[in-house]
Amino acid sequence: MKEPKINSKTNFVDRVNLYHKIVKVKSEKEFKRKYGYLEHGLGSCLEIFFEKKFQGGNKNKELKIYEIKDGKRLGQPFKCDWYANIGGKDIVFEFNGNHHYQSSFKIFADWRKSEVLTNPSRNHFKKKFIIFKIPYYMQLTRDYALYLFQDLAQEKLGTSFYSNEKFKKAMKKLYNTDREDLIFAPGLHTSLQTPATFNEDGIERFLQEMIDMSKYPSIKHQVVHSLRLFIDDVTTHTSNPWKKNKRYENLIIPKNKEFLEFFNFKPDEKYLSCVFEREKKVYL
Repeated sequence: MKEPKINSKTNFVDRVNLYHKIVKVKSEKEFKRKYGYLEHGLGSCLEIFFEKKFQGGNKNKELKIYEIKDGKRLGQPFKCDWYANIGGKDIVFEFNGNHHYQSSFKIFADWRKSEVLTNPSRNHFKKKFIIFKIPYYMQLTRDYALYLFQDLAQEKLGTSFYSNEKFKKAMKKLYNTDREDLIFAPGLHTSLQTPATFNEDGIERFLQEMIDMSKYPSIKHQVVHSLRLFIDDVTTHTSNPWKKNKRYENLIIPKNKEFLEFFNFKPDEKYLSCVFEREKKVYL
């Protein structure tokens, strides 16, 4: 068991594990550049599973789609993180960062974007785009890969693109490991963009995503476990409340009734065989 270190400024416990060290990469900066978790390595991951080059990766390469009204282009185009034509179908993958859960205007823009991309009469390509969305708190465990490239692909595209061989290749590409128990766990480990910062629409989006992925209970257990570890680290050496009606745990989770109903259970150890940076254990 690793000894926790207390931050002298906040009395919060700092994370005890640094992921890049666990997978034997010199620095966190080098890890993000060469491997990058699901966020930074999404393009490479898509190319492994779909076996095709995707367009995107930066603002200059992103596919730009204009909304059309009365035959005219309206304002600035919608930008797509990653795009490819797969088997004659136009596919867009969007990585939903924290602001997709915090900003009402961003969530509204997401809705407008979906309306325009999925309706050929409303975009200048006159095409129906099929959209996949990746939440910023997710990582490529086997179960999430099955959900995304098998189940969701079957539902949206009519065929599965998952194989164990592809998963192992993607795991090595994203995390520099051949071991599933050393995959970085889904959830929020150090990010300050916790569910406590979500607005009502963001909480609703998060809870719906959990329902959508519920065929694979490991995902819910891993996400909740990461948040519980985070709560432990901000509450163990602090007193409550820090402000009237403001408990330290509410830096991590909201007071929202539906969220608490989702959250209030004890994660099962059998689903937690991956890396949590706040877990007080030695992984190697």
